[in-house]
Amino acid sequence: MAVEEPLMPPAPSRRRLVAPLAAVGLVLALLVGGGIAAFVVSQSASSDAPPEAAPFVTPAPALPVATFDVREANGAEVTLLPANVEAEAFTVTLPAGVTLEALVPGTADQLAAGQWLVFVGERDPVRNYVIRQVIAIREPVEQGAGQARSPAGFTGAELLTDPAHRTILWGPVESVTYYPEDGGANVTLAGPDGPIDVLILAGVPLVFVGPYDAAITAGDRIATRAPAGTSPAGAEAILVSPQGAR
Repeated sequence: MAVEEPLMPPAPSRRRLVAPLAAVGLVLALLVGGGIAAFVVSQSASSDAPPEAAPFVTPAPALPVATFDVREANGAEVTLLPANVEAEAFTVTLPAGVTLEALVPGTADQLAAGQWLVFVGERDPVRNYVIRQVIAIREPVEQGAGQARSPAGFTGAELLTDPAHRTILWGPVESVTYYPEDGGANVTLAGPDGPIDVLILAGVPLVFVGPYDAAITAGDRIATRAPAGTSPAGAEAILVSPQGAR
């Protein structure tokens, strides 16, 4: 009599075992890889780069400004080339009795409480602001909207020549700590939300806005409070940046 052997499923071949294991391995690799990618993206999103800087906030709108390069000067008669509008050079006689103020280079030890400082700078590649110039108004006159000007109505920034430079900070000086060993100073401004401490390094150009009693000469740059290109023949006040002061 024939003996029937029990039916047994065939032993799985190596090929059949490898396939499921390979699939599981692929899934794990994808999961691990995805986790690494997510980690890298998360790390990139939370990098230690400085946050985006806030938009520039400029002082309250001022009157239009006309700026000129002085080509020739003979007393009150000057030949001017408009600097902020396309136009030809022209000769004009400046009005008698016009008020002159100037940007005069100074040093940090001349800073004092009660003055008004205007910091001029530009944005750098790491999202900070680099201070390029400090303008000090010796006798500030409050103009409202948190801005002060000189007695003749200037902030000093009217004669900026680099389009990348702009006003980034301003305010009245509360106190000054001068560092004679290196020529710098730490100034405390009265800010809208409290005191603001600013370190002025010795290498940063510092100019003062104040009365000017010298003659306007060739090579100077001047500004008046009028629309660009307007002749200064009827100007009441002129801001001068003497040659070599810029």
